[in-house]
Amino acid sequence: MESRSTVQLDREVMALMLSTNVELVADVLRADAQSDEQLMWAIAATRTLHTLVEETLHGLVEQARAAGHTWAEIGELLHVSRQAAFQRFGGEPHGAAGDARGARAVDWAVEHALAVLQAFLDGRFEDARASFGERMLDAVSLELLAEVREKVRRDAGEVQALGVPRVSVRDGYTAVDIPVALERADGIGSVVIDADRQVAGFLVRPTESLA
Repeated sequence: MESRSTVQLDREVMALMLSTNVELVADVLRADAQSDEQLMWAIAATRTLHTLVEETLHGLVEQARAAGHTWAEIGELLHVSRQAAFQRFGGEPHGAAGDARGARAVDWAVEHALAVLQAFLDGRFEDARASFGERMLDAVSLELLAEVREKVRRDAGEVQALGVPRVSVRDGYTAVDIPVALERADGIGSVVIDADRQVAGFLVRPTESLA
């Protein structure tokens, strides 16, 4: 199967972070009573959502432009002028690499990705975030990692083994996909590493979502 593009990985990561944070906040809002821990997690998740919404808006505008929509159309939807829409969203694609630093995989990418994934699976979330880039640190809180880890455990059980990593390179990013065997399902841990060896994307999901 052909490797997915880094752009698609970024969209999948964003979609998972959005849905997880929204679900966490919604559960707390619906509850008749919340523990202090749940309430604090919801506050942290709401702060994260503020960042994610801005990132998502940039991504959707990029998709709209790629599909042929004009700045005037986008500005009308956002209740701003065409010029204001271009000034906010035009120019360099959001999150793009600053230069074309070659198509070779980042040195030690597999070892780095395995360390990040293992720290996440072990519940060492500070260690997992240690090499996150600035955007990832803003978007992925400790609370979000803990919530996603618990969701993986709840839905698929405990980790049984890690498989052989697959590496792909696109637009200056190195993507490492690591098979994860769980009690009730198989999954994939994806770690995207930029040219500065910082984590630019991280996602764990069922294998079937790759189809």
